[in-house]
Amino acid sequence: MSENKPYIVNGKRVTHDEYTKTRYEDLRVRVPKGRKDEIQAHAAAKGESLNGYVTKAIDERIERDRAPTDNVKEES
Repeated sequence: MSENKPYIVNGKRVTHDEYTKTRYEDLRVRVPKGRKDEIQAHAAAKGESLNGYVTKAIDERIERDRAPTDNVKEES
């Protein structure tokens, strides 16, 4: 039998929802009708949740955007 760990915030026992509110922010993304199912299916095929897949995609884009452009040729 698995014991559930209590959620503690500032020394006080709280519900899962209260704990989640202290750790995460909500971000709403709107996509065209039908696109959610497509993204969700692709995430599932990769073994990821929709949230995990979108978060990873955002992180990868930010990393790419911050990377210096190595492919720009300098004129001699």
